[in-house]
Amino acid sequence: MKLDSAVSIKVVRNFCYFHLALGFSLLITSLFLSGCNNITEETPLNWRNADTVPKSLLLLAAQNTNLPFTQISAAKVAVIPTQENNHLYIFNFNSPGLCGELGCLYAGYSSNAQGLKQVLNFYLQPNVLPGKHLITLMSNNSSSASTLPCLDIQQVVNNTTLQKLTYCFDGSYYQPIENTVIKISSK
Repeated sequence: MKLDSAVSIKVVRNFCYFHLALGFSLLITSLFLSGCNNITEETPLNWRNADTVPKSLLLLAAQNTNLPFTQISAAKVAVIPTQENNHLYIFNFNSPGLCGELGCLYAGYSSNAQGLKQVLNFYLQPNVLPGKHLITLMSNNSSSASTLPCLDIQQVVNNTTLQKLTYCFDGSYYQPIENTVIKISSK
């Protein structure tokens, strides 16, 4: 009789230790997974006619591209409000003079107390997957000290590969921080 009670106490004790260890390991696993789960919400850009932005910005863009002022004002621009009533302006120069094999020119300018400054300049192919956008704003800004949002860029290369690039502002210019290449399955 005494032997059975000693065995049952050991079984109960081991059962408690098992549940305690299981709970502890689940807690640690969930903490690690929540750190890896970097879900970000992406916001597409709203493009509008460039003639809605300040004339000084259009003149600066004309100087940087060597396009006539009339072609600059015909471009599309996305106006993104940033901290302290400043803005990020991204120009889409989808014009014959600024598009070629590399794609079309996209230039970005930030406004702040010191004035306007060019912060990005790259060529992008306009090819995107259905239902996706070429450039989106990242709501989970990985460079939280920056006043400007990170940009997520998705391009289809040769109809076989999706290239996802993330650019973040480093205090003076947008820099690529992530480059992912994904093979597209042909259906």
